Amino acid sequence: MYGLVFVLIGMILTFRLWPVTEITVKQSQEVVFTEEVLIDDIEITRQQSAPPPPPRPQVPQPVPVDEIIEEVIEIDSELQLVDFPELPDDFGTGIDGDEEVIVSNPQLPPSVVRIVEPSVPELPDELRGRIEMVVNFLVNSDGTVEEASIVEVRMYDELREEYEVLPFIQYGLMGATLEAALNWRFRAARHEGAGVRTYTTATFNY
Repeated sequence: MYGLVFVLIGMILTFRLWPVTEITVKQSQEVVFTEEVLIDDIEITRQQSAPPPPPRPQVPQPVPVDEIIEEVIEIDSELQLVDFPELPDDFGTGIDGDEEVIVSNPQLPPSVVRIVEPSVPELPDELRGRIEMVVNFLVNSDGTVEEASIVEVRMYDELREEYEVLPFIQYGLMGATLEAALNWRFRAARHEGAGVRTYTTATFNY
């Protein structure tokens, strides 16, 4: 037993008296060298643009194959204007032979010497006394009526103060009016001492 105690004491003293060794840990630092790059050494690269599209195919223009024939006009250099017939002085004036000239504003207008009343059927009560027709006469130099035409058909209101212009009226009124107007007689208009053709108007009331 004493032997075991001596062994333990010996181990304790060995542990206590063992010299302490300092352990130094060296840290290694890695040095990184940076390479300096100058701006002048940088090569700038540009992205190349896409190539342009191919041109559109040209449509061939049709070439006319018709043969052009130049017309040659022959001019007779010996043509004389005196060879043409001479025209009468009144050519192109509208005067045909002995037809009289119509005087628009004679010095003395025509005057009625005979009136022929138109024979018309009975008008409806709502139209009686309200219809008026303006007739244009072409009077010859002898006072007879050459032409007659209805210029305007008027329908008055019940008070005969205002009227409406009608394009047409029935009951045979227009035909009977023109038939009667062609039988009127006038004293012919006079201009510069002679009877002349001219126009005049008259009103027919129904």
